[in-house]
Amino acid sequence: MPPKWKALADEIAAQITSGGYAPGDRLPKIEDMVNAGKGSKSTVHAAYKALEADGLVTASRGHGTVVRERTTLATAAEREQRSKVTGSSWRAGERSDSHMAGVVAAPAEVAEALGVEAGDLVLRRSRTYRDERDNSVISHSTSWIPAEFAEELPELAMGRRLSGGTSIDMITRHTGRPVAHRYSAMWARITTPADAGPLEIPEDTKAAVIVMTVRIVDTSGMTIEYGVDVGGPGRRWTKEEVSE
Repeated sequence: MPPKWKALADEIAAQITSGGYAPGDRLPKIEDMVNAGKGSKSTVHAAYKALEADGLVTASRGHGTVVRERTTLATAAEREQRSKVTGSSWRAGERSDSHMAGVVAAPAEVAEALGVEAGDLVLRRSRTYRDERDNSVISHSTSWIPAEFAEELPELAMGRRLSGGTSIDMITRHTGRPVAHRYSAMWARITTPADAGPLEIPEDTKAAVIVMTVRIVDTSGMTIEYGVDVGGPGRRWTKEEVSE
């Protein structure tokens, strides 16, 4: 059984992750938590300090303990553009891990996007983007690619981070055909038990998440990749626009 402060910290962290506490929200005063039966002053104080150490909140005199702004989601197009400029799809403050790859049977949705039959072999690449501050999941990203490229570009089929830019960079260089169109979509849904592993959340979690997809078509009309990103609970997508 975990110490009382740890149990309380985990309870509040789950509320932050699920969106119960939004970025900028102030956590209750320690005295109010004590009066609510959450533990002694030392228990609540230790829980708040643990949340601060994990990068979930900041504490300052006069402002109390406030939920930190969480790293926002990036679209596939944004990561592709960043890779062209910097050589990496990562943004400041994030990293990726859990890179996996393999040739699998195409689910119906993927088959439709790639223009193949359900059950046909396709290349599946996946990775997890994390916030460097607290190691939390920003998003779980999956790329579905025509199987022919697994043979023509062996690095794509290896379960590791690509060294030559994004998969799109590698495919377009290999074929000599640039990207002509990107068809993107974004919507929200409630988590399911299948999200537990990729997003590292309990199976019974019921929280809103953002799903972003992109279908990338080259100048020959071939769909060379179908990407699906599922954001962690509480993450949001933002875009900065500069007025002329």
